[in-house]
Amino acid sequence: AGTIFFQASRHGWVRDVATDMPARASLEDGTEPQNLPGFPLVWFDDIQVAADVNDFVQGLLVTGAASVLYGESNSGKTFLATDLALCVAAGIPWNGKRVEQGGVIYIAMEGGQGFRNRVFAWKTDHDTLATPVYFAAIQSSVNLLNPEADLEKLIITVRAAAKQIPVPVKLIVVDTLSRALAGGNENSPEDMGALVMNVDHLRAQTGSHVLAIHHSGKDAAKGARGHSLLRAAIDTEIEVVDMEGNRTATVVKQRDLAKGDVHHFTLSVVELATNRHGEPVTTCLVKFADSLAPVAQQHRRLPQSQQRAISVLTDLIAAEGQTGHAGTPSGIPSVPEGWWRERYYDRAMPGAETKAKEKAFRRAADALVSSRLVGMGARRVWLVYGAAESAEGAEHGSE
Repeated sequence: AGTIFFQASRHGWVRDVATDMPARASLEDGTEPQNLPGFPLVWFDDIQVAADVNDFVQGLLVTGAASVLYGESNSGKTFLATDLALCVAAGIPWNGKRVEQGGVIYIAMEGGQGFRNRVFAWKTDHDTLATPVYFAAIQSSVNLLNPEADLEKLIITVRAAAKQIPVPVKLIVVDTLSRALAGGNENSPEDMGALVMNVDHLRAQTGSHVLAIHHSGKDAAKGARGHSLLRAAIDTEIEVVDMEGNRTATVVKQRDLAKGDVHHFTLSVVELATNRHGEPVTTCLVKFADSLAPVAQQHRRLPQSQQRAISVLTDLIAAEGQTGHAGTPSGIPSVPEGWWRERYYDRAMPGAETKAKEKAFRRAADALVSSRLVGMGARRVWLVYGAAESAEGAEHGSE
């Protein structure tokens, strides 16, 4: 029972069977099996080379795939995602990358006022565009954990939007993934697995790429927060890191394209209006750069604790660094080691216990010295990023 026989010819089956269970049941009760739809087959003779990956954002996003863009709070990830989405909707290049125009549905579940300001600023900055911008927002909660909640409503909405524009809806942005989990546990394989399955269903029914904005975990070196099956399921993963205003978006995973691309950017503050108290209303625009400042470029992949320690040291040296002390490199500004330690305690761990602060600082400082990113001698510390760099270079790294 349960054995399925098929003819030698590839053109016909003895029985049409969708799953093993219905076939077994029909054989046991003596009735004929039902003609159930099966999975489509691609035969060996029909498989040809896939020469063209359908990347609607060159080398970054593939039609119908899924991606996660993640980073720490205030890293700039939401500004970057908004900029990317609007470039797709307008069909204009994104940081030099070719973009094929498509409709965009942006699910903004956090910071409604901030979202509107980001879009308005981009609109104002691109007021000379000759092409329409096929961009629409959903500013309400969407539950992607329970398939009986909002999934089908979302699919209907995307399909309806597609009928109103002359291009397909290529991108759905979920801002943020944790809100879409609707109270579910990010670390639970059951909850994360359910969300992944629902995202897969959304992609299959709309043909759109789904990009979820997410947060880093406690250990930044381990990537996005939550259960590891999320990373296993997605096609593209982009990590956003901020080093004192010098920001990077690094493609750390690609299933069908080359990974490793790094996009350098800063956030430029723009004033939009004045509120009823006479105070300026501001937001930011993404400004891309060819590379990071020297210090930020070297340190952007450090663990979070070391990033904090070197960020503190960079600011301290920019403000208080002095050259010419015995036991320190000529021309390189340094500060007393104790200043670095105390400033780290104040900025990086203001509410922690003394022992926890001491342990965290010592571990981070030892690692940075061992990696030859920080120099130490004569009870003073300095940044190590090449003997040719001067005090001016150290100050530039903190901008």
